[in-house]
Amino acid sequence: MNSKLKPVIFVATWLCSTATVQAEYFKDDFSWGFNSSIWSARSGNNGSPFGCTFTPGMISPSSHGITLALSQGSCAELQSRSSYRYGKVQGSLRTGNTPGTVASIFTYTSWWDAPGRAWQEIDIEFLPSLGNVVHTNVIYQPQGGTYQSWELDIDLGQYGLNIQQNLLTIGFDWSETQIRWYVFDAAGNEQTIRTVYKDNGDGYLAADEIPAYAWPVDNTKIMLNHWHGDNSQDGFYFPGQYFGGNAWAYYDFIEYIPH
Repeated sequence: MNSKLKPVIFVATWLCSTATVQAEYFKDDFSWGFNSSIWSARSGNNGSPFGCTFTPGMISPSSHGITLALSQGSCAELQSRSSYRYGKVQGSLRTGNTPGTVASIFTYTSWWDAPGRAWQEIDIEFLPSLGNVVHTNVIYQPQGGTYQSWELDIDLGQYGLNIQQNLLTIGFDWSETQIRWYVFDAAGNEQTIRTVYKDNGDGYLAADEIPAYAWPVDNTKIMLNHWHGDNSQDGFYFPGQYFGGNAWAYYDFIEYIPH
């Protein structure tokens, strides 16, 4: 989630075993709810800086798309039942403007899935406290080791987009050597917004490279969530001060395209 957060943020997320076989292509347009063969709705709390408990009842269906709602103390999360590897993860969403909240599409796996496995995560996150930007990140932590992340905020306005006004289609393409984030701009054209590369072993780590040991390689869950912070010191930093009240994040579809 963020390099300055304690590395316990997602540790509590995984209380169930995961599939060990890489799953195939899917697209869920969330017609009258999520596909329960693809997703499960989370129940539970991650601890600080999360200020809410994930509650299945906070996920609302419509004829096309779902809303992940939150109120003070309650929030929403979906996690894939199967595990996935290299490919494209993309979706379409729109969020409200409630400070102190986060709406996301991300991958996650760790030692909760397999003993000794490193925490590996690829993030797309929207924080109203940051304005009209997308927060991109790669996270790595070996079990019992040091937390590391490679994060970058990207202004959406340069692509004619506003996450609070437009239904925005966004994703990342994850391979053995690179991760490329992209959006579809106001004209409907795919635009690369960030690319990071696996270190090529030349003895020099460039600004857009991630060390080979930290590259995400394991089968992973695909996750969606919408939550608010707890106004702790870490919470003030990420996702910002939460003043209470309700919020929403609407997801029109999620798609996984394997390589």
